[in-house]
Amino acid sequence: MPPNTKRYFEESGTQLKARSPEEYGKIEFEALMRSKLGDRFKGLANQNKIGLMALIGDPTAEYSVAGKNFYYGLDNEQATKGMAENLSAALDEKGLPAGKRIFGIGRLADPQTFAHELRHEQIFNERGNRALDLIYSSTSLPAYKGNIEQIYGYLTNFDYRKANAPLNEKERFVLEELKPILKQEPELAEIGPNRILSEEWLEENIRLNKAGAVGGTMKGKKAQFDLPDSILQYRAKMPFLNFVGRLEDEKPVKKSTGGNVERVSYERKLI
Repeated sequence: MPPNTKRYFEESGTQLKARSPEEYGKIEFEALMRSKLGDRFKGLANQNKIGLMALIGDPTAEYSVAGKNFYYGLDNEQATKGMAENLSAALDEKGLPAGKRIFGIGRLADPQTFAHELRHEQIFNERGNRALDLIYSSTSLPAYKGNIEQIYGYLTNFDYRKANAPLNEKERFVLEELKPILKQEPELAEIGPNRILSEEWLEENIRLNKAGAVGGTMKGKKAQFDLPDSILQYRAKMPFLNFVGRLEDEKPVKKSTGGNVERVSYERKLI
């Protein structure tokens, strides 16, 4: 996707203004949710579930969290009151949107935020859901980079002292920390035994990407050739495999002397 477009900034998690589900339009928003959720969760992207979602807060302002899912529901007045109190910092005089319980909050609420909160309908564990963000919501290189940044922040408890580490170091840290979840996902995603490369399928995809694999092709020493079907099946099911390991060659940006260094925002705590 072209840099400096609205979609690019949404994918990278750096948009200046959030859009509500209604602003995307019914068909586009449902399609976005399906692309970000992953195949085994795409059934959640139905109009009943999407109808429970809303954007709250100033769409140009950044809050301490980017989204919340109150999956215990709207079945009583006490639950609704509790939601309103929890979200009070982002609510205006109109109060809690009627009939909603899955929220994006402020500027950082992008399609991935909504997908993350929607996935919480089935995945209650935060660490596990963040791993699934990496696996399934990394549908482009900007989205993969954004996921690495966000998950690294979460895994390091949003420690500002670690925020300026090179992106490739953050990637290695995230992959190592989440390896147990990443390793079991092919079985949970029902990628059949005939598609299994080996127990080192993650490392194999990293090796291919570092060697120049892009999309469904590989640039060899003499010619370009198609990747094996088994590799393509993995990449189709788990989009992050198209980008994993491709951050190794990125050079850290040199800090200018005498000025303030902009810190990475670690307030994006998807809950």
